[in-house]
Amino acid sequence: MHSKNLRAYLDSSVGIAGLLPQVERLIELRRIYSKLVPQQLLRSSSIVNYRQRNVVIFADNNAVAAKLRLLSPRLVDDFSKSGVEVTGIRLEVQPRRSRGEAPASKRAKLSRAGAESLHTLVRQLPDSRLKQALAGLATRSESGSELPQSGRGDPDQEGASDLK
Repeated sequence: MHSKNLRAYLDSSVGIAGLLPQVERLIELRRIYSKLVPQQLLRSSSIVNYRQRNVVIFADNNAVAAKLRLLSPRLVDDFSKSGVEVTGIRLEVQPRRSRGEAPASKRAKLSRAGAESLHTLVRQLPDSRLKQALAGLATRSESGSELPQSGRGDPDQEGASDLK
């Protein structure tokens, strides 16, 4: 009996059946959009709504939103040529939530010579936050922990992370 009530609701105009035209319109808009914008922008943006003849697009960041803003007059024309009545495009910056784990950060190993250089520097510095931070780096390197990579040099080379 309960499943009949659920089926009746889903088929009614207030249920999912009432959403189907909007869903079909969004699918069509996304199909057209995928043909109109470059792949780099397509990966960083998505059409999320269509209301009152305006297409709402979420961009992952401000740079993507700015590029799409420049393309928006052409997009309005191209949507209209494809048979969808569009009078405007509204862009919003909405970073995507990660679907999995955060990417592992790059790590570099500090060589023994680098750790010794840090200890020498720490002994020469006056008490400060810099001294405390460098002492922590030197201590972690002695215990075998890896250090965040600064992006310079090859971490596999001996002494690549040495401070100079």
